[in-house]
Formats: sequence, structure tokens, C-alpha cells
Amino acid sequence: MAGFRVLPLLSVLLAVSLLVSNLPFVPGSMHLYLSALPLALAGAGYALLQIYLRPTTSTLLKRLLLAATFLAWAVDQLLPPGRSATILGDLVIAAYVLDLYWLAQEQMSPQEGSSRRS
Repeated sequence: MAGFRVLPLLSVLLAVSLLVSNLPFVPGSMHLYLSALPLALAGAGYALLQIYLRPTTSTLLKRLLLAATFLAWAVDQLLPPGRSATILGDLVIAAYVLDLYWLAQEQMSPQEGSSRRS
């Protein structure tokens, strides 16, 4: 399980490096990779964690969609501007909206009702 803790930490460190990549002394070509790498690591790490945790099939599929969305977003960062990047970006947004819908549905379910504030 310790290996799963390294990926999120590495992803956070790379996300910080993404912010640093905007400084004037960092070559612009590095920005593409520094923006894609944290997303790819987050998606891959989350997918591996879900496979390790073995949730129910429907939960696993939902969580793997979220992981795949991060991976697709990483790919989108590397694409040149154009139709392919736009379509992939739109698919990523749609997948995030779907995931947020599922999350809201779970939070509004009766078993969560006792934890909601009146």
C-alpha cells in the first residue's frame, strides 16, 4: 500500500513544478510536459488504487472513468491546438460533469441523509 502513497505525492510535487514552469527562465517546451505529467500520474495512480481496492463493479467502472478522464486530459495537454484537442477537451469536460453528477447522487442518497445539515 505504501507504493500508492508515492504516486499522489509525486503528482502534487509535479503540480507545484507546473506553477514554477511559468517563470521566465523555464523553457516553454517544458510547460507541455509539466502540465501533462501530474495529470497522467494522478489518473494512473487512481486507476491502480481502484484495482487494488476492488470496489463493486459499478463503482469500479465509475472510478476508472474518472481515472481515464485524467489520462485523457494529460493527452489533451500535449496535443497542438485544433479540432482533435477541442473534441478531446470536450469529452474530458463531459466526463467530469458526469462524475460530479454521480457524486451528487451518492451524497443525496438516503444513507447519506443523516450526515446532511438541515
